[in-house]
Amino acid sequence: MSGIDIDTRSDIYSLGVLLYEMLTGTTPLSMKQLRGTAYAEMQRLISEKESPKPSERVSTMGEELSAVAMKRRSDPGKLGQILKGDLDWIVMKALEKERNRRYATASNFAEDIGRFLTDEPVEACPPSTLYRFRKAWRRNRVLYNASLAVVIALILGTTISIWQMIDAKEARDQESQQRIEAEEAQALAKANELAATELAEEMRMRSYVS
Repeated sequence: MSGIDIDTRSDIYSLGVLLYEMLTGTTPLSMKQLRGTAYAEMQRLISEKESPKPSERVSTMGEELSAVAMKRRSDPGKLGQILKGDLDWIVMKALEKERNRRYATASNFAEDIGRFLTDEPVEACPPSTLYRFRKAWRRNRVLYNASLAVVIALILGTTISIWQMIDAKEARDQESQQRIEAEEAQALAKANELAATELAEEMRMRSYVS
């Protein structure tokens, strides 16, 4: 509201809105969405709500699509395919909510449109998975934080359960080893006792013969 954040990239956003309307016959945020909306909510929608790509918007127009396609000298079934891809990404780059991701100047914007018209690779491209995740997290921070807390709790719970299982197994193994050692010691004691008895009996017999 202070105007501090207003710069050339704000103009790029406005140009993106104009190109969006030229291609689809409607603005990124429909008048139906904005009509009757409080000013603060309108600001929130403009700054936060992601607009559908032009190809997606025309695919949901229904009966209006025929009139839109005719004005653009295209077939209703082909208009979405024409917009899909480079034109989608050029428009969406101009409409980026984060201004540092928009075209830096109007010349950069125009040059990318020129590349499209001459079948050259455009600078605009789909946002990365990480960027989309970060944007989704910002829009649904409370939900994501709650989900993250649940995931962390599950991981901790699983880790504790695994360690408890390992400790219980080690305790059982130790108990089993101690039982085996006790049985071996008992068997050895019996064997020694039997050997001592046999030795004493042999000595007694020798003494008797003598």
